[in-house]
Amino acid sequence: MLREQFIENNIIRNRRAVLGPGNDLFIRRSRVGRGFGVADLLFLPPRGRHRLIIVEAKQGTSTDSRIKVVGQLLMYYAGALQLGASGLRLLRRFAVEQPRAARSLRPKSLKMLSGGISPPESAWTKLREGPTLLPSQIAMYVGLDCEPDRLLTSALSELSQHHGLPVGIVSVLGRDRVRVWRARGLTSDRDRSQDF
Repeated sequence: MLREQFIENNIIRNRRAVLGPGNDLFIRRSRVGRGFGVADLLFLPPRGRHRLIIVEAKQGTSTDSRIKVVGQLLMYYAGALQLGASGLRLLRRFAVEQPRAARSLRPKSLKMLSGGISPPESAWTKLREGPTLLPSQIAMYVGLDCEPDRLLTSALSELSQHHGLPVGIVSVLGRDRVRVWRARGLTSDRDRSQDF
């Protein structure tokens, strides 16, 4: 867990170089819907192509990291596709009005994210109100503490090419040393990026 926090901390610290400008609002350990799990990081850009960026950190040496992280990202993606405009506003409000809670390592409940609505089903209903996020408005990244292996880059490249999923990898190679990998066809203008 400490190694994953190291990965997250470096992505947060270098978020403008990694994800682009306008990624100052984020929530750590955020629920992504009801029953879809808790994502390590959610970034909430106020403008631009993506309205929600999901990051899941994994140690590269973990034997099941490739399978587990891809499955987690797909679950979070499925949950995010159900978020409505109201939910996005509530997530942003939570990040702005409660930055200390938003940035803490404690998992966030749907009640917290919705501004105090309970029970969880009512909170999730509120988060789903309004037009839902489009698939193109959601981006996903795997955060690793090493260079990605060929199997992971191949799997993410296939998901991108055949299903249009905007996925990438952020390799944290040391404190403030990050490298961004994006699937072919996704645009990038940053020097530290490389297509796979």
